[in-house]
Amino acid sequence: MSPTSLAVRRGSCLCKKVQFEIHGQPWTYVVCHCVNCQKFSGSAFMANAFFLFKDVMITEGKDHIKTYEDSITKSGQPLIRSFCGECGSSLFLRSVTTNLIIVNTGSIDDKLETDANIKVPKCEIFVENKRPWLLVQANDGRKARL
Repeated sequence: MSPTSLAVRRGSCLCKKVQFEIHGQPWTYVVCHCVNCQKFSGSAFMANAFFLFKDVMITEGKDHIKTYEDSITKSGQPLIRSFCGECGSSLFLRSVTTNLIIVNTGSIDDKLETDANIKVPKCEIFVENKRPWLLVQANDGRKARL
């Protein structure tokens, strides 16, 4: 195993009341341009790293985590969106139909530039909503939809 496969990534919300650890490697890393992710992130897109649900552990502030059930999604799959109830930082997304949790990479505290598994997105999804001025290069140079 490589050193990064055993690494523990740490993350938190803006106010640091919610803190978490991620064990294991991401399943994939994508940039999502769907309108719901734009609104949840407060940005033109949301950078998402997919991990196994069992590999993400809340270490502090579980009582500060609030959830919103996003039932009207472009994919048709309802998502549970988690955020800090104190500062409002978006943290996670979870589909009830998978064993994956989607972590907003902006909430990961550790440097991602040195992690080849998260350094560059694998693809972009829902590109029909992509802002025309935005240039995001996926790892393989292609655009994809889920």
